Amino acid sequence: MRKFSIRTRVTIWYVFFLIILVCLVFVSLIYTSNRLIQKNVMGDLTAAVEDSCRDVKIKDGILEIDDDMVTYRDGVYILVYKENNFVVTGSLPAGVKKEIPFKSGQVRRETDGGREFYVYDHLISDENFDDVWVRGVTSADLAKSDPAIAFMMKMFLIALPLLILLAALGGYYITKRAFRPVFRISETARRIEASKDLSQRIGLDVRINSKDELYELAATFDRMLDRLQSSFEAEKQFSNDASHELRTPISVIMAQCEYALRKASSLEEAQAALDVILAQSKTMSALVSQLLMLARADQGTAQLEFERINVSDIADMVALEQADLAARRNISIQRDIQPDVFACVDETLFMRIYINLISNGIKYGKEGGFIRVTLKKEDDMVISQVIDDGIGISPEDLPKIWDRFYQVNPSRSTGSGSGLGLSMVKWIVSAHGGTITADSVPGKGTRFTISLPLNRELKKEENENEREDSKK
Repeated sequence: MRKFSIRTRVTIWYVFFLIILVCLVFVSLIYTSNRLIQKNVMGDLTAAVEDSCRDVKIKDGILEIDDDMVTYRDGVYILVYKENNFVVTGSLPAGVKKEIPFKSGQVRRETDGGREFYVYDHLISDENFDDVWVRGVTSADLAKSDPAIAFMMKMFLIALPLLILLAALGGYYITKRAFRPVFRISETARRIEASKDLSQRIGLDVRINSKDELYELAATFDRMLDRLQSSFEAEKQFSNDASHELRTPISVIMAQCEYALRKASSLEEAQAALDVILAQSKTMSALVSQLLMLARADQGTAQLEFERINVSDIADMVALEQADLAARRNISIQRDIQPDVFACVDETLFMRIYINLISNGIKYGKEGGFIRVTLKKEDDMVISQVIDDGIGISPEDLPKIWDRFYQVNPSRSTGSGSGLGLSMVKWIVSAHGGTITADSVPGKGTRFTISLPLNRELKKEENENEREDSKK
């Protein structure tokens, strides 16, 4: 058996509980009305009997009843009884045949012939005359006593089916409108599955759909699809770029091997081919190492070994080591480093920041230019800059320099590179809890600014020591 949809089930529950609620309200209304009517009927009955008692008198042992005594008023029958249930005046309502015992001052319900009546008796006694009873009888059938109740019952029986129909249609429309984002989500997922196109979006219009939980769900799905699309595109680009970068050294290695095996006529020629193979192998090894480190960073498995070291010495040492490489292009390295600045960093990765940035400055620098390395302490931060007067970066290229394998106009630079250096620098800085920015003017140079916390890891260790001391 096919199950009902959520929309249908919600509508059924909505209609069911609405009917229950309406019926409860109507029953409560009828019950309250009946109680009020009962109270009014009994009050009218008592008042009619008490009023009629004024027309019944016993004087000098003689029963006197006024000629203008009313024996029926507003549904109340008034009777005057003498001894042995003898009716002096008045008549019983149709259907009352049995003899009803007298009880003075008490309204009670009696049944006769399948009908119910209210009865109220009042005793008039005199020493010189037998007891006289004034009795009032009125119907207990509230529908007949008050036609409004009967009218309400008829209207309820007529209106209930219409109410059910309206509730069902209204509930179905409301739930259909409320679940529209869910249908859009399902439809979008089916389209993506069929077309393999991650650019599809749910795209709910806030002007048509209120910002409720389902709208937020759809918006969350769209943001998730944005991230998935970006990830897949980056993965695709990464695979293409990695294949391209690895293909060149592999081709060179294969060509040199074939040359050494088939055409080398002397040991010197074979050694030259081996030198080329070794250089290309080192290039591949470095590229694979960088890719492996970035992959670990993406997976969150990269392990950093923080220690408190003199970052001034590290920056100064790397700048000196790169001076020989810079001198080949007649580029000078200037150092403006505040001494004895200590911070908690991973020493190897911290060195990699300056190696990559200075190498980048050499690669894109001008002949006879300069690279300036600065480092200083500001409050609880280490602020460092690597500045060059090279070819610069255009505004449209500047946001892309952090992308993997992206190289800014490599035809204008010297040397070779994989385009992973700045990506790695950005990750290293982020892993240290810092930030890095770049600003550049084409033809005038580029400036990289790094901000790292001084005591990021120390604070964590101090907190752990405090917790251990408190446990002790």
